[in-house]
Amino acid sequence: MLLSCLPAVLLPEPAVALDLVNVVLAPLPPFILEGAAPDRPQGIVTEILSEAFRRDGRTPRYAYMPAARAEHTVRNGRAFATVFRGGSGPGSADFVLSDSLLEASVSAFVGTGYSGPPLDSFRAVAIRQSGGPADDPEAGEAPGQPRLRVITIHGDPVQGSLVAAGVHIEDVASSAAALTLVLRGQGRVVLVTFTEPLLLAAQESGAARSAFLEFPIERVEFRLAIARSRSGAAGLVERFNEALASMREDGSIRAIHARHVSFRPATD
Repeated sequence: MLLSCLPAVLLPEPAVALDLVNVVLAPLPPFILEGAAPDRPQGIVTEILSEAFRRDGRTPRYAYMPAARAEHTVRNGRAFATVFRGGSGPGSADFVLSDSLLEASVSAFVGTGYSGPPLDSFRAVAIRQSGGPADDPEAGEAPGQPRLRVITIHGDPVQGSLVAAGVHIEDVASSAAALTLVLRGQGRVVLVTFTEPLLLAAQESGAARSAFLEFPIERVEFRLAIARSRSGAAGLVERFNEALASMREDGSIRAIHARHVSFRPATD
């Protein structure tokens, strides 16, 4: 499934753009930071990509767009690459995927007033939202308990998995706004998103960790994706993987991750 996408446009020597500069999805701190100053962390995924391409003698340029549009743009040859989360899903066969850049978690977050069954899968969220199927009464709502409102952050790639599971979702503009709704919902509003960005938003807002529940749903991997239709795609990914392997061996990926874990972006 496609991640919040980072199309990378590569420049040969001398620097002449081979592909159009593309736009991208809203940032997903700490994985993707948009508009950060050059001397500030750029995002875990972004920095891993930049260093791997540098070791392969290439210079990436980044822009931001919704996931589906980025996939379409790369598939049609108007951008060099994007980033997928996971390794399967509709359309993934059209791409050559790299080794894993890093792993991340997806969780369901709900206020501590929630008293229903665990929301530990996309299907569990769908069942709880609908009140539970007739053959599974324990998964339904308790008497007098309203059905769950399920929210996601606009452009979040987990939306596809939720919709596929039959969940009706509502868009929220940001992690901070979504967290506010979860806390005010007192157990009636569920947010499904990447774990690290939401916990970062909670830290920045000063929200007590004890004010909400977290139900881990899955672990996913971020992978570079190049369209199979691009000439030499398999070789390009192989070279990228070699650079990625060297970064693992010398501790560069671990160092990038550590730098972002301690980084707290400025808030308005």
